[in-house]
Amino acid sequence: MKRGEAIRCIVDYDLFGTNINGEEGCFVKLDEISKKSLVWFPCNGEWAELREDQFDLINKPGHISLKYKDFVSHIKTLEYSFPT
Repeated sequence: MKRGEAIRCIVDYDLFGTNINGEEGCFVKLDEISKKSLVWFPCNGEWAELREDQFDLINKPGHISLKYKDFVSHIKTLEYSFPT
């Protein structure tokens, strides 16, 4: 999947008090270790880690809507800058 693709949650999932079943979210990243996808949900502004069987792709593969294209252009992976 590509960063910014729209997905729809297809299972009951409590995301900080909101059931996101049926809600649209923005795919951001697949974690190679846990095999979960990091998804941002505009319905409550929160992030979820979903397995592949917990969501469906809304549009054709590779399609990124304008609303998510702008959103993903403003986020990046956390970088640690404090020496340890």
